[in-house]
Amino acid sequence: MKVILIGANGRMGKEMQYFFTQNKVDYVAIDKDNAKDLKDKCGDVILDFSTPDALIQNLTFAKNKKLPLVIATTNHTKENFDEIKEQSKVIPIFMSSNFSIMFNVLNRMIRNIKGQQDQEIVLEEVHHKTKKDIPSGSAKMLIATLKKNNITPKVVALRVGKVIGIHKVKVYNDFETLTLVHNVESRQVFCLGAYNACKFIVTKKNGLFDMENLIDSL
Repeated sequence: MKVILIGANGRMGKEMQYFFTQNKVDYVAIDKDNAKDLKDKCGDVILDFSTPDALIQNLTFAKNKKLPLVIATTNHTKENFDEIKEQSKVIPIFMSSNFSIMFNVLNRMIRNIKGQQDQEIVLEEVHHKTKKDIPSGSAKMLIATLKKNNITPKVVALRVGKVIGIHKVKVYNDFETLTLVHNVESRQVFCLGAYNACKFIVTKKNGLFDMENLIDSL
């Protein structure tokens, strides 16, 4: 399997290149500003770690080449999501805000939290000080899961130091407290998840997939 890595010069793109090199994965690197070079590149699957504003050109390239696409960017517009859903009818697309297996296990766990009158739910997320989106795509995923149970959590978002990612869901009532925590200690965990997503989707014909589908396949 050969991976076309888009956004290779970004923070996560460089991490992916290191991961691919260490694990002897065949890949070709494309910087997000050199989209014109895409048309000449060949591979089996596209991994997009660029930016949301590059989505349409990357989707078009994937559709024209009939290649599976793994979208690892966040903070997309409604129009972007609509286009992703439309193109997934033609090609297989894998999309996630967080490629950590354990983070997605946390997301599954909080489905069991039910809204009760005497409860308060707090979601705390901490990331490095250069991270732009607040709340993060990962936090938005947890918020969406809680809202399915009619829970609107209080959100605390911190941007400090070089923290990769910490997410805490705290449940308070009058007599007890439950705290669920996920802490990322290396970005390589996202690289492993993204690579597994590539291996998962490369055999699919079309459709829209996420980490839930990947976890179920393990």
